[in-house]
Amino acid sequence: MTIQVGDLAPDVPDTTPPLALSAWRGQWVVLFFFPRAHATHCQMQARRFQALMPEFQALGANIVGVSSDTGAQQMTFRDVCRVSFPLLSDAGERIGGVYGVLEDAVVEDEETRRLKRQTFLIDPQGVVVEHWTEVDPNTHAGEVLAALRQHEAPLA
Repeated sequence: MTIQVGDLAPDVPDTTPPLALSAWRGQWVVLFFFPRAHATHCQMQARRFQALMPEFQALGANIVGVSSDTGAQQMTFRDVCRVSFPLLSDAGERIGGVYGVLEDAVVEDEETRRLKRQTFLIDPQGVVVEHWTEVDPNTHAGEVLAALRQHEAPLA
């Protein structure tokens, strides 16, 4: 099942660390999924979000990245990309399963299951207000920021 716009964004408590989006009620959340921590496009996407982090923070938004890499790989990725937002490991496919973003793929001639590059924008009440299924890692962070500004405009 894929989470749809209008759905309440679910917590995923049986992950390490738990994905407890409910703890951020009252704040916006950008939840982005990416396939592999050390792939060029994934690094680009994470760095673009980091570059715009002050603008997201000014709008009261938290950013969380999720990939199917291990926690150790995520820590290395965080250091390489110099990101300050949380990166979660979904090696057990729990988060991707709940959000419906898993796919079968062939990577380096090996069949694997991985996360699709997708993003969810979650409002302060915990409701998914945007879901991107087609993501250009080079421009996506700006696109998400623009959508956040549009959603914030009526509140200002």
